[in-house]
Amino acid sequence: MSQQLTRSSDRIVAGVAGGIAKYLNVDASIVRIITFLLVAFTGIGPILYIAAWLLLPEETSGKTGLDALTGGVKKAKSSYDNTKIHNADDLR
Repeated sequence: MSQQLTRSSDRIVAGVAGGIAKYLNVDASIVRIITFLLVAFTGIGPILYIAAWLLLPEETSGKTGLDALTGGVKKAKSSYDNTKIHNADDLR
């Protein structure tokens, strides 16, 4: 069975570099240095890191960064009571 690419709990920022290091079976420091160089000296580095954070699931919970961003919206929608009658006087 092949190993899945996930974000690691061994993290400094979002676990992307740690997850890539674990997947490639290399030291996390090497991946972090390469990631830093990409982020610091290229225009594509930050975009790739953010995309990886949004799309890669965490190794423990399986949630992605996108889930973390949209989870609050889902919770707010599910807690809204649409059967309640709202009056303008309630705002005063």
